Amino acid sequence: MRGYKVEGIIIKRRDQGEADRIITLFSRSKGKISLKAKGVRQSNSRRAGSLELFNRVKAGVARGHSDLDILTEVEVLDAYSSWRKFLGRIVIAYQLCETIDKLTPDRQPHPGIFELLESFLSQISSLSDDWQETVDSWLTRIVIELGFLDPGIKPEMNIKDYIEQLSERPINSVKLLKKLSPRQ
Repeated sequence: MRGYKVEGIIIKRRDQGEADRIITLFSRSKGKISLKAKGVRQSNSRRAGSLELFNRVKAGVARGHSDLDILTEVEVLDAYSSWRKFLGRIVIAYQLCETIDKLTPDRQPHPGIFELLESFLSQISSLSDDWQETVDSWLTRIVIELGFLDPGIKPEMNIKDYIEQLSERPINSVKLLKKLSPRQ
């Protein structure tokens, strides 16, 4: 099996079977890729802590026989720990990652989106009390970068509703974010 190294941000993860987890990584060079992390749900797994949502990681990957490649090694480059203890900020990060996951196709590089996500995750800890406007502007920048909206043109509806219309699926984090507004 041939392999490759990739740096990316974990935007989604889901359990598979008894011990495995599917990790969705958004990288500068490969875009959105899903990787199978074998055995990480076992109590003796050394990689489990490195595979938390929102971590920026460097991963070693082996090409799989199916559509999923296999995660073989992982190193955390940034865990964004300065804001992880605040639920509201975690929900903001989740909303950004969920939006990118729903609006980007697999294996299509979007270096601009990676750079925006990396920048936004770094700025979450310094958000002020009126963060909702900032988050909406971040979501708008993501939609513009992906080509769904021309710069300078506002959608006819709220940006979150516009994203849901584009993806034809609800953004789950929006409901939780509304419950936490206006503070967190």
